[in-house]
Amino acid sequence: MNKIFVVWIIICAFLIGCSSIIETEPTPVHPLFSADKNKYSLLMLGETEMEDYHKWLGENGISNVETIHGRTSLEKINEEYKFLELEKSPAYAVFDTKDVVFKSYSEKALIEFLRENNPNR
Repeated sequence: MNKIFVVWIIICAFLIGCSSIIETEPTPVHPLFSADKNKYSLLMLGETEMEDYHKWLGENGISNVETIHGRTSLEKINEEYKFLELEKSPAYAVFDTKDVVFKSYSEKALIEFLRENNPNR
């Protein structure tokens, strides 16, 4: 009976060890980056917040943006995301799943970029 108990403990320890090897933690995604490889994520920094971002997308014929992050404070965004190095407001940054793909201080240039570009092309 002791041998069966010892064998059972060894088998359980082996299975627990194997299951922890198989399980992997998900790779953390940067909060501004797009979670969808076929869509962009957009940061819009302005003095006033837009009430309906999706309406703005539709009005400008933009269909390749999944998420819009609206912010009003240049100081806070530069403190939180130093890599953006934004100089003034309004500012716009477009992200794919891995990096910043476009940055501008012109809404017109932003709209033009989004109309003419798509992620993974």
